[in-house]
Amino acid sequence: MQRDPRRNPVRAVFWVLGIAAASFMAYTTRYFINGDALAYIEMGEALRTGEWLRLANLTYSPGYPVLLGIGQVLLDSNPMTELSHLRIVNVICFLITLAGCELFLGQIRKGAGLGMGDVWKPLPGWLLDIMWYAAFLAAALVLIRIRLMNPDMLVFATVLFGASAIVWIGRDPEPYSKYAILGLVSGVGYLVKSFFFPFSAVLFLLAGLAARSFRKALPRVVVGIVVMLMVAAPLMSALSARLGRLTYGELGRHMYATLISGKGAPIHPETLNADPSVRRFVYNVTCTHPSGFDICYWHEGLVPDLNVGAHLRIIPGNVKEIFTQTPWLVLIGLWFIALWWAGAFRLASLWPPSAFSLSIALAAAGIGLYSLVRMEPRYIAPYLFVGFVGLTLCLGYRSGDQRARRVVTWMSSVLAGFALLLLGHVVVDQTVRALYSSDSKLSYRDQFQELVAVKDFLLSHGLEKGDYAAVADIPPMYWARMAGLRVIAEIDSTEEFLNSTPEKRMRALEALRKSGVKAVVTKERLFERLKSEGWQPAPGTREFYVMIL
Repeated sequence: MQRDPRRNPVRAVFWVLGIAAASFMAYTTRYFINGDALAYIEMGEALRTGEWLRLANLTYSPGYPVLLGIGQVLLDSNPMTELSHLRIVNVICFLITLAGCELFLGQIRKGAGLGMGDVWKPLPGWLLDIMWYAAFLAAALVLIRIRLMNPDMLVFATVLFGASAIVWIGRDPEPYSKYAILGLVSGVGYLVKSFFFPFSAVLFLLAGLAARSFRKALPRVVVGIVVMLMVAAPLMSALSARLGRLTYGELGRHMYATLISGKGAPIHPETLNADPSVRRFVYNVTCTHPSGFDICYWHEGLVPDLNVGAHLRIIPGNVKEIFTQTPWLVLIGLWFIALWWAGAFRLASLWPPSAFSLSIALAAAGIGLYSLVRMEPRYIAPYLFVGFVGLTLCLGYRSGDQRARRVVTWMSSVLAGFALLLLGHVVVDQTVRALYSSDSKLSYRDQFQELVAVKDFLLSHGLEKGDYAAVADIPPMYWARMAGLRVIAEIDSTEEFLNSTPEKRMRALEALRKSGVKAVVTKERLFERLKSEGWQPAPGTREFYVMIL
């Protein structure tokens, strides 16, 4: 692709826009708490406490928590301030992903237009850049979202670095160093999310195909695999030693057993009361909420039961869920169809491997693997972006066909504008959602203040740091971290508890008291009717109720 002097200003504008939007949303949504944020934060605390066993988690990988731990040390955060302080880590993760995007697009530009012939003219570089960067910002800030404290943004970065390495190999497959770099990227990806361990097979397969020769590919791919295993070995060893068998992480097995088909029953939770069901979670790692800190540990004993039919049945539901949550993806599909109909879309050659075919294969593999278990927009966002970039390499017009040129230029500009409008909508919507409450919904800031109110209420009733608490169902848990409490037990179902007789409820609460629990917290307005039994509304909250034992 020829150099275009208009490309550098386009890139500069999008860098500034992306950093500004990410920083602004990280600040306005600084009080938001997603469900697994607590586990990641407390894993990262290993850097301050030296309790390294926290990082050997069967459910969550240590890459993102280590960054949070570095942030905790450098920013000297505490439970009252860390949610806002550690949003800086999310912005840094976005910057890493933006750098990965730049590297990937740089490799794509070098291979764009190859194999399309002299008659077919690709889109101008500046227009492709506008579409690519707009799509990237939509994938990173609309689908993945900067407010979430989880590793999905780093996964996006790893996919982009991996895709860059594969396209780079495709242009010149000789140097062994390229495969070693791909192995390093795959190993780091595994440390970020265990999904990358099986997915690395796709990366190495594509790298082998990019070499265009099995004889040439085999020793080079082996080098990459060895490098990856060297990076992954310490974590795999720690997890395997903890479990007593070889494992790279248990999340995949857990998802299959719980979402698709499983047999057996969890062996670790201790039943304190059968009716209504009350369980205790005794764990050897210090954390606020043991049952949420390492979910796979508590489901040990429930194992996958291979069921091909269940796999096939779950795919349509996963696809439907994606388009239900992100209906505008249909518009992008219709956009490509319209350009094909107008004669402005032409498939590039699939062999020998090109930037187009490698990008499409990587995207199809990532989306396909997630469709077999569970698809969410944030999970497949990296692959949607890589696939979109690959497909745009097929856009253009026949030399001399001015009508097709105008059509593809106009429609491409409209799509980029739509992506930017979508980003602008999300920025405004999240800012309003974060700072302003309505009658039906509290803002993120007011939700956080409710958790502070629960913490204050518990401390005012004599609970102290290190005391045990319990919950009914799974309400937001951050009040317990702020108070220094440990939530070691759970009433499994508020419905079952509320529909029980007063005698059964008292027996369940007595079992909790005997196990050392000093308070039970729930977020359920129906507990209003149990005030005569000692349940108290937490002042300053709408739906939190507390039983002091």
